[in-house]
Amino acid sequence: MGTFRNALTDADQEWIRKQKVFFMASAPLAKDGHVNLSPRGYDSLRVLNANRVIHLDGRGSGCETIAHLRENKRITLMLCAFEGSPKIMRLFGTGRVYEPGTPEFDTLFEEHFSEQWKDPAKFKFVRSIIDVQVEMVGQSCGFAVPFMDYKAERETLVKVYAERSEELALKRRIENNTLSIDGLPSYLNGTDPGNTTKIRLMAMVDAAAPWLGGIALGAAAAAAVFKNYQYFTCPLLRPRGKLRLNLQACGNNPQW
Repeated sequence: MGTFRNALTDADQEWIRKQKVFFMASAPLAKDGHVNLSPRGYDSLRVLNANRVIHLDGRGSGCETIAHLRENKRITLMLCAFEGSPKIMRLFGTGRVYEPGTPEFDTLFEEHFSEQWKDPAKFKFVRSIIDVQVEMVGQSCGFAVPFMDYKAERETLVKVYAERSEELALKRRIENNTLSIDGLPSYLNGTDPGNTTKIRLMAMVDAAAPWLGGIALGAAAAAAVFKNYQYFTCPLLRPRGKLRLNLQACGNNPQW
């Protein structure tokens, strides 16, 4: 039977520190908004006290959690035992987002994550710190969760961002981390919610640049053909590209 309490016990905190993966759930206020659920790894969760945990958030293909927290602050973390005694634990609370360069981020990062992420190339993967105030702890049995063995972390994302140029990284952040799928602003990277439409249009234009370039090239080629009408076998066009038939020229041409 499930139990609830107002804070993490010492045993809860110790168990959480041993887990290799956890899940973060959030949602917008709109009734037709999409609920988001994200798995998290990389040893990125720290327990600060009985009512506070922080997560080192990495870059990715979306910004759902952050956009939801900016709007309403609601968040739930879930952890479950994949080995040993069965257990499911949910941390209900509210969260704040701190980006690199803010006093809160700098202090928390230095105290809790700097040893693991101090390499500048590795740090390029870091996006923010999510600070969660735990208001209620729920615990249930977890007998339906299967046993699974931990092997290793996947290092692909960290390597990709370490090798990515600043220009490409900025482009990806604007394209993928500006708005949630429901259109909520994330405020990440200094983006102004009043300019989110402009930013999205800029990204769309940038993505369409090859097509626009091809259209422009085709138009230029067509203009050159019309301008140099003298290369046609039959001079259909009069000077300055006016679309009028030169019937006399056509009639006098033995090839017509």
